[in-house]
Amino acid sequence: MMAGSYRHVLGGWHLVENMGDAWQTVHELFWLVESQIGRKKAKQLLSQHYYPMLRNEKKKDAAFLHVQKKMEFKL
Repeated sequence: MMAGSYRHVLGGWHLVENMGDAWQTVHELFWLVESQIGRKKAKQLLSQHYYPMLRNEKKKDAAFLHVQKKMEFKL
């Protein structure tokens, strides 16, 4: 495991300390999307679910709320 990773995000966004950590985390997440659900399905899910929840046009599901909580900035 490198300095920044999906494991860091699971522990809390605040654990990603620098751009190297951020790069590694995005790299891992990008690989997960591309290899497991594919770009077309990812775009479809974002368009049909994520963006409407973000704009409060659709009720936020448990996954969205979990991610939102994990992304809160903590010092």
